Amino acid sequence: MSGIDTIVKKFDEFENSMKEGLPKVDQRLVIDMLHRMKRDDSPMYTIEIFLKEKPNTEEIRSIIEQGLGVMPAFYDHGTHIVVAHRFNLQMLDYVSNNLNVEKIRGTFTGAGRGASIGPVFERDDRPDY
Repeated sequence: MSGIDTIVKKFDEFENSMKEGLPKVDQRLVIDMLHRMKRDDSPMYTIEIFLKEKPNTEEIRSIIEQGLGVMPAFYDHGTHIVVAHRFNLQMLDYVSNNLNVEKIRGTFTGAGRGASIGPVFERDDRPDY
C-alpha cells in the first residue's frame, strides 16, 4: 500500500468515526475544532443548533445554561439556537444528545476574544453530507 493509499484509507476511517461519534455535527466544524484544539483546549465558537421541531424554549434554555453555563439566543420560532462560547467536542456531544437536534454548525470567532457574530447559517443553507 502506498503512502497515498494509506492517507485515503485513514481519511475514510476518520470520516466514518465522525459520522458515528457526532452524527449531527457538521464535519467541517469537527475538523476545524480539532485543528484549533491543538493550541487551545476550548476555542471560541458561535455554534448554531437547528432543532427538528419547535421546542419548549425555557426547557432548552435550562439544559444549555446548566450544561454549558451560557444563555442561548433563539431564532425561527425557537428551532434555530445560537450560542457563543468556548467549545470542545464533549460540549457538542452534550448538546447533540440532550436536544432534539437536526444539525449543529459553527463558526470560529477568535481565541476567546471574539463576541458572538449571531446566526450565520440558514436551515436550508446546509450542504449535502
